[in-house]
Amino acid sequence: MNNEPNTIIVGGGISGLYAAYKLKEKNPSEKVLVLEKQSRKYAGGRTGNDLFRGTNIVTGAGVGRKKKDILLRRLLKELDIDVGEFKASHHYADTIQKKCSVKDTFLELKKAYGSETNHRTFKEFALSVLGEQKYKNFITCSGYSDYENEDAYSTIYQYGLDDNYAEWTGLYIPWDKLIRSLMHKIGFSNILFGHGVEKIKIVKDGFEVITKTEVFNASKVILASTIDTVLKILPRQLEKGLYKQIHGQPFLRTYGQFSKGSQEVLKKFVPALTIVPGPIQKIIPMDVENGIYMICYSDNKSATLLNNFSSDKKENRDFFARLLEKSLGAPENSLRLLSVKGYYWPIGTHYYEPLGPDFKNRKDFIKKAQNPYKNLFIVGEMISNNQGWVEGALDSVERIMESKEYQFHH
Repeated sequence: MNNEPNTIIVGGGISGLYAAYKLKEKNPSEKVLVLEKQSRKYAGGRTGNDLFRGTNIVTGAGVGRKKKDILLRRLLKELDIDVGEFKASHHYADTIQKKCSVKDTFLELKKAYGSETNHRTFKEFALSVLGEQKYKNFITCSGYSDYENEDAYSTIYQYGLDDNYAEWTGLYIPWDKLIRSLMHKIGFSNILFGHGVEKIKIVKDGFEVITKTEVFNASKVILASTIDTVLKILPRQLEKGLYKQIHGQPFLRTYGQFSKGSQEVLKKFVPALTIVPGPIQKIIPMDVENGIYMICYSDNKSATLLNNFSSDKKENRDFFARLLEKSLGAPENSLRLLSVKGYYWPIGTHYYEPLGPDFKNRKDFIKKAQNPYKNLFIVGEMISNNQGWVEGALDSVERIMESKEYQFHH
């Protein structure tokens, strides 16, 4: 029994690793075990890097925000990880039919919303204010659609739409180094890869955590996964209705390397992060000298559609080249792709549907949802006030660490 962990953490993404790190930091004798379904290659989940044609690229989480990502910056400092800074800027393709005015439209919506108590989705609310054409233009110009079905209050006050128009300082973060540092601090022997959890049972002294090949016992469990996994493995006697109000949505990042002959065209049409109409949504220069660009950064239906063309085949390279020309208004056959590679996340981010009558506000909802049963906790960006951001994942962990329910000594 002495070798059994005090706490089992289900999920080796950023929130799971951060939870283990915080537990070991607060109480080094705390026995913690992280169970991760994927292989070690996927440690960190949606926070990772890869090499594409010699250029270091991000696979999921993108950049940090100097002003807003307070917990992330603190963690990077604690782990002695250097980051680079850049000024965020937005460029809009001339192919967008109506001039973009994301800031003015958002401020118009914020003013119209006031303190509305009717719980509607952002789409329902915004359509009633803007009308269909102006609404469609706003979605195109913001570069994202991941907030359309979200609670309007969450979108207006917590989503961070100002990131899509304001000038801000971004942080280039070496996610792979951050993940390695966290694993080193936790202890590699305390992380088991290839251990997908299939069921959690409430037993007399805590919990049984059941994988395909083993059964683990622990007095506490932290679920640090996506909403589909939470719904699947929550103990059967617990009410799941709360978690059905949280939804996941797909994201796609596809990278391309262009021929030398394409590069002057790209420098003209993609001087910075460029927002375009259609499924590509955003194009981002990564390593201009080597012709490396993120050729699509898409969500929802666009992500699912373009994922079908993100493997490195000639027909896919040609498909993207023609679609990019059309999206940017570049001359026909002016772009040639040498290679493409996509990173698709069936659940890339989460959102809340409109708040039901059982809760006064989102804070109450989160508090209840994070601690559905004694000694059982749920963390991740999906259950935070900062959905879609690493900062939200870290904040969700801080909340349970500060709660009276979490005792560190046994």
